[in-house]
Amino acid sequence: MNRSTLISVVQRGEAKHIMAAARKAGAPGGTVCNARGTATRTILAALGLGDTKQEVLVSVMDNTIVDDVLKSIKVVQAKGIAMIIDTEVETMDSGWTLIEVITEDGYSEEIMATARKAGAGGGTVINAHGTSTEDDVKFFGSPLVPEKEILMIVVPSEKAQPIINAINSMDILKKRGMGILFSIPVKSFMNLSH
Repeated sequence: MNRSTLISVVQRGEAKHIMAAARKAGAPGGTVCNARGTATRTILAALGLGDTKQEVLVSVMDNTIVDDVLKSIKVVQAKGIAMIIDTEVETMDSGWTLIEVITEDGYSEEIMATARKAGAGGGTVINAHGTSTEDDVKFFGSPLVPEKEILMIVVPSEKAQPIINAINSMDILKKRGMGILFSIPVKSFMNLSH
């Protein structure tokens, strides 16, 4: 079965409305995380994310319902963005890339400043915690230990590599266990602001 992942970043309190609409279209459920935005006020206003308190909704679904889910959530009165990421290796190119950095708590602002200098407009920081110890399961060779920040940056694909290179050159990511960086092509992207 081919699956896709819906990721939506909206103002706090609005993810439940996006999930309700997605469920009506057949999505099985999802996970909501509290987050905060890092975009400048101008960018936040343009995306309808003036409030920096945000929620990130993640829902994995069968590819056969993706179009119905997107149609259903498009009519929700929410402010933010939604994207579909294909879990298959070959994806359609929407022209957008999701860059994610998982790092120790307190480094996201420094990483975002570096990303901005390389062309990023803004991102979303998710407060999280790891579940492993040094001896437990490792993710991409880096143990994830408590109190992490997940920085998500969606950028036009042509800007992705310079931003990735800039972040990757930071000393923080060169220290073992301090963080990881990866990018994922975005299958579909839409601005939810009406």
